[in-house]
Amino acid sequence: MKQQAFVSEILVDFTTKSYDSGQSDDLRGMVRKLLIDKIGLTIAGAKFPWSEGSYRATTAFPAQGRSTVIYFGDLLSPEQAAFINASSGNAQDFDDTNIAIKIHAGGVVIPVALAVGESERRSPDQIARALVLGIEVMTRLGAGIPNSHLRGFHTPDVVGPFGAGIATGLLLGLDKAQMMNMMGICGSFSGGVEEYTRSGGTVKRNLPGIAAIAGIRAAYLAKEGITGPLSIIEGDHGICRSFDDGAAVDLVTAKLGEEWLVLETSFKKYNCCYAIQAALEAFLFACHDNGVKPEDIESVKVGASKFVCDHVGSIKEPRVLIEAQFSLSFMLAVALYDGPPAEYDVTDETCKRKDLVVLSNKVTHYVDDVAQREANDNMGAVVTVRVTSGQEYQKRVRYPKGTSQNPMTEDDLEDKFRANLGPVVSKDRIDTLLETIRNYDALPGIGTLMALTRREGPS
Repeated sequence: MKQQAFVSEILVDFTTKSYDSGQSDDLRGMVRKLLIDKIGLTIAGAKFPWSEGSYRATTAFPAQGRSTVIYFGDLLSPEQAAFINASSGNAQDFDDTNIAIKIHAGGVVIPVALAVGESERRSPDQIARALVLGIEVMTRLGAGIPNSHLRGFHTPDVVGPFGAGIATGLLLGLDKAQMMNMMGICGSFSGGVEEYTRSGGTVKRNLPGIAAIAGIRAAYLAKEGITGPLSIIEGDHGICRSFDDGAAVDLVTAKLGEEWLVLETSFKKYNCCYAIQAALEAFLFACHDNGVKPEDIESVKVGASKFVCDHVGSIKEPRVLIEAQFSLSFMLAVALYDGPPAEYDVTDETCKRKDLVVLSNKVTHYVDDVAQREANDNMGAVVTVRVTSGQEYQKRVRYPKGTSQNPMTEDDLEDKFRANLGPVVSKDRIDTLLETIRNYDALPGIGTLMALTRREGPS
């Protein structure tokens, strides 16, 4: 009787076969959306202090190569370029996600595919295929550890090395044995905790970069003959049992090749944790539809899932930006006073505003039965606003704008791209970048796109 295949073998067989088979129109369309969002966020994010610090720390010991550092323009090794680019792309909390699986796969895999693909002189089509497959594997592995967040682990850093490793291995042309060893090696890089949701820390911006480095390094190690455990996914000490209880391991390969989880990617309309977005929309609808001003509010109650309450309900009076973006109550206050937050709208100084702190302290949250029942499908919320006259206004949002059920179109993402880049890039360059991404499939080489990501004018 044939021994049951390891999960890593099933994933490797699927990705190598799919890589050689091309992509559907749906997947190619998703690649364009992913590139519009991530390249815009990376260029816009490069000038924040934590991005500049990550750049300086990395280039203190530069490893020269052929991979472009977005905005800064250096040509470094794939590891260093991917780390800097992934960190810049996560400079704000504005990047793509999968709502049900609570993961930011594009933030890890896109910088890796671009850096390795450019270094290995792969075609735009090869890079796109590797990018999609890396995201698909990373997302599926995230489905296999649904409760890792409850244990304090940052799911994108637990499974991110695998997505990065798949993209790298495909672009390097690793054989099946090397790919399976790469997967085994990735497990030794898995980790990352979420204490930043309690007391902040700009290292949160580097988490996608840490996973990116891990996956690239694992693939190059496997190429040189380093081996890893083949049971790294489902084994007694594999990731599904180490970071969770192992009960969801079958979800990793469920309907593999029939249903593409990458097509369920959601994009953020608002610059804050996705766990806040439904509540933010519901709050604004309740207030704007009824003419409620901040000074009218007596109390705000937010009903959401246990995950949402736990993930973004701890911080009431943030001291710095990163804490604000994980404070449900504070981001509601910002949205009502200043409008929905975009790339540059919240700073450390914003956290010192007394009007926002006062309103934030009027917001409470609780586990809502409906939201909890729907938690595997969305991060919905119901908001009840009570005004000083005693009247109450309630609004429920199940799918905020940007979810796969209420998607942002390419035009919406181009508007976000223009808004993010407007303060740092000329209109002509923005137009050229967008035109280049729209015609990604026809590019003669990835260098055409990467050259446009460098800052304008003298270095």
